Amino acid sequence: MSPARPSLAWRHAVAALAVVVIFALLLGAGLAPLTRAAMVVGLGIGLWATGWLPQWLTALVFFTLCMAAKVAPAAVAFSGFESAATWLVFSGMVIGAAINHTGLGERAALRLGPYLASGYPQAVFGIGLAALLASFVMPSSMGRILLLTPIMLTLVERLGYAPGDPARSGFLLSGIMSSFLPAFAILPANVPNNVLMGTSEAVLGFSPSYGHYFLLHFPVLGLLKWLLLMGLILRLFPAAAPGPHQASSAPATAPEGRPNLIMMGLLAFAVVMWMTDAWHGISPAWIGMLVALVCLYPGSGLLPPKPLAQMNLEPFLYVAGIVSLGALAHASGVGAALAGYLLDVLPLAPGADAGNFGWLAGLATLLGMLATLPGIPAVMTPLTPQLAEVTGWPPQAAVMIQVLGFSTIVLPYQSPPLIVGLLAARVNLRHAIRVTLPLALITVVLLWPLDYLWWRWLGAF
Repeated sequence: MSPARPSLAWRHAVAALAVVVIFALLLGAGLAPLTRAAMVVGLGIGLWATGWLPQWLTALVFFTLCMAAKVAPAAVAFSGFESAATWLVFSGMVIGAAINHTGLGERAALRLGPYLASGYPQAVFGIGLAALLASFVMPSSMGRILLLTPIMLTLVERLGYAPGDPARSGFLLSGIMSSFLPAFAILPANVPNNVLMGTSEAVLGFSPSYGHYFLLHFPVLGLLKWLLLMGLILRLFPAAAPGPHQASSAPATAPEGRPNLIMMGLLAFAVVMWMTDAWHGISPAWIGMLVALVCLYPGSGLLPPKPLAQMNLEPFLYVAGIVSLGALAHASGVGAALAGYLLDVLPLAPGADAGNFGWLAGLATLLGMLATLPGIPAVMTPLTPQLAEVTGWPPQAAVMIQVLGFSTIVLPYQSPPLIVGLLAARVNLRHAIRVTLPLALITVVLLWPLDYLWWRWLGAF
């Protein structure tokens, strides 16, 4: 027996004991509904944060506890399956499988490979820049990651980064994290951004414009953070051998044929529709599902027979679970209760702009660890009038402070797109934590003060 097995078995046993204890407590009498919801939310966050159970199994534990112990109605417990983000994951998995099956990923890799083969730093920056630029034309980080992942997997093989080489993880993490981390500073490019826009319109009567949002956030939280991310990846995941890696000896001709051309047309349709969603009003998820239906249709030639039997549905279950957990935290009042309590104890005061800035950014970050990132604007935006009164800020500044929170990712479970990308690319969760933890620390210590100075210079408050 290998030394790792007892440790793994011990973690599984502790996780099972925690589930049993929580379930027993939920079945007992006398617990307030808020407490019951907080226990389930805390258990889910703990299991996802530690990784002591597979992500999909934790999602199933969450669903089962909610229903068996009557913690939440089915409409809340299973709300993740109603979420556009969940179906965007499903459609993205289908599209990714079709890209691989038709050979379109190989074609894209042949085109991009020569630009990335001159060295490992060039490969990391190149794929990261491509993912960052995609944030300006594709409005969903989940869609970007699921579209780029099969191409990155083909590229990483052609560039010669074998399993076990830290450079392989570095290359894939660069593409995955660049697909969504800088996009928090681009208004329509991530789910929390859009939730902020919608809740701001509903609660405050206005929503931020694209230009104002971009100017306020992108220079520090977008571009500068992306450059720090690239440097951190290169430092933490150096290439195993010095010098440039050579592309593998794969055939120099891209796959041809009718399925390949059809898939190219479908992707072109999807990208155009994603870019123009503000005009036609169709969610990116349902655009993806239209393309997925064509891929799944019998006789299309875009997927092998019985495609669902060959697909990994773990990301689908995980995202449904994490979205449902956020819905439970919001619907039960757990998130609002925590925020309200912290607002009562935080030393906020008019004129203390630096302290207010740091405390509220920290509050948003803490809420993101409890209710996941889309839960931050759902909880904090209704508190904006109170925040503006306590701090003396204009409402526009009080509502924008939460962007610092949902752009600061401490652990991967907070971001469904990140987890989905890691699962699809088969990157170890611990490798991602090696990036998110130090980057979060650098963000708090360096980028938050710089962002404060940037806001002061712009006259935001």
